[in-house]
Amino acid sequence: MTVPGGLLFTSSGGDPTRPAALFVHSGIAHSQMWFSLMRAVGDEFFTVSYDCRCFGRSTTSMGGTYSDLADLAAFLDAYGLDSAVVVGESRGARLAVDFALTQPQRVRGLFLLAPDIGGFDAPVADDERELVAAIGAAEDAWEVEEIIANEVRLLVDGPTRDQAEGRQAVRTSVIEMSRVNYAQQKDTPDFTSVEPAAATRLPDVTCPVRVLVGEADTAGTKAMAAALENASPKASLLRVPDTAHALTMERPEVVERELRSWLRDFRR
Repeated sequence: MTVPGGLLFTSSGGDPTRPAALFVHSGIAHSQMWFSLMRAVGDEFFTVSYDCRCFGRSTTSMGGTYSDLADLAAFLDAYGLDSAVVVGESRGARLAVDFALTQPQRVRGLFLLAPDIGGFDAPVADDERELVAAIGAAEDAWEVEEIIANEVRLLVDGPTRDQAEGRQAVRTSVIEMSRVNYAQQKDTPDFTSVEPAAATRLPDVTCPVRVLVGEADTAGTKAMAAALENASPKASLLRVPDTAHALTMERPEVVERELRSWLRDFRR
């Protein structure tokens, strides 16, 4: 679909007459991360997703600024959806929260995985500092393979776990998607940030909110998940054992089970 200054790659599945769920991908992936889950729940729900600008197969012009939230609204319009449940992971969760704050009439509920929150002063644990510094140094030098390797170590394996062989498929998937993303992210236009930041407005997120966070995720992500649980009046939190940041890919059975159970509330 066409948006001002860009093209968005979109996907959909299921019956359009059923309740709609919009999936917004994380910053270490693109919309491919959702395809298995979308197929799994497509028997009950109309599922839609897209690649944000500068991610996956979406493109953008190199001048001016753009708004992720305007793109999200245009995406809903293109599918004829007045509102939807928004499912977001990490960066996608941040966009979902921002959208719920700026256009609450279009968000029926939020299902948030490993959430990021705009403007949140996230703590960094001692066992994370070396990897965080390595990511920053690699970004400054634009050494893409180093960025990806350290992000995978921090976010897929998690700062407190070793690089278990059982997670190799997840690591490989994230590496492949990240390479596609970084190929177009060195020089990108500025995006419009939301003011005031969401971190100061979480009590205003009044729709139903379900949050999942891995117990092996970063200290910052766990702190943001707890902040949502404590501040948003209709939020609940599930901590998933032995899981890091890439919840959808690492624990697909848990995510599907929790999403189905939670989404069914919107059919009643």
